[in-house]
Amino acid sequence: MLSIIIPVYNSEKYLKECLTSIINQTLKDIEIICVNDGSTDNSLKILEEFGAQDSRLRIINQENQGQGYARNAGLEAAKGDYVGFIDSDDYISPDFYKKLYSYKSDIVLTTKRRYLENGKLRNKDFKVRDKNSLIIKNANIYNKIYRKDFLIKNNIKFYGKTNPAEDNYFSVKAILNADSIKIIKGGTYYYRVVEGSTIHKKFTSKDFIILDIMKEIKGFAPALRIIDSKINLELNSFYKRLDEDLKPEFKSEVEKLFPNVKLKEKFSLKLFR
Repeated sequence: MLSIIIPVYNSEKYLKECLTSIINQTLKDIEIICVNDGSTDNSLKILEEFGAQDSRLRIINQENQGQGYARNAGLEAAKGDYVGFIDSDDYISPDFYKKLYSYKSDIVLTTKRRYLENGKLRNKDFKVRDKNSLIIKNANIYNKIYRKDFLIKNNIKFYGKTNPAEDNYFSVKAILNADSIKIIKGGTYYYRVVEGSTIHKKFTSKDFIILDIMKEIKGFAPALRIIDSKINLELNSFYKRLDEDLKPEFKSEVEKLFPNVKLKEKFSLKLFR
């Protein structure tokens, strides 16, 4: 069985489309774990309506703690031999999980993605071939499934606190520890960029937690050059979106903690889109 984990927070606008795409999967042996992270809109009502129609859907209610805590709660509750993650404003093709679940590796991922922004749908397939390219170009969680006992064995969880490197902490650790990774071209994930999402938001001083995350990631494999490259890319991406008046403080902290990182004003975010 596959456990699909969805953190839900004030997602009423797109939640029905997300849930419909999951319920209609051609892979039927699934459980759908929706973690309602203290929503104040109609998200819980929508979840309850879908749960009444499909017994495979389970709801976990918690006070608002952020996506990391919500996903960890989903992981603890998951009964499947594999787990997958979907954001509540995204959706997937009908064969998405059937394609992924056809293979038995520690991690199975698809390179097919469609990118929705401002009503436009664009093709943005990932180009990955090995662990290094995965770490640099595809250290996210939404286009993958993970063998659950592999995650438990290696104590792979989310950092917890909402942070600008949420996917990276979990995914980099998983990629580094995986004995087997299968890359396929089937199935499509439809990734939606909405106002206020991480890809658009300006970061503030509370987001400096990224420095703690990068220290943790460095500790996963201190001698690997690809980890240094990853840290450089992530910190430059963060710096690009940081409020201007906070840049000098952040740059000073980076120079102390990561002397090899060179922050660039003209750093391109193209890699991350």
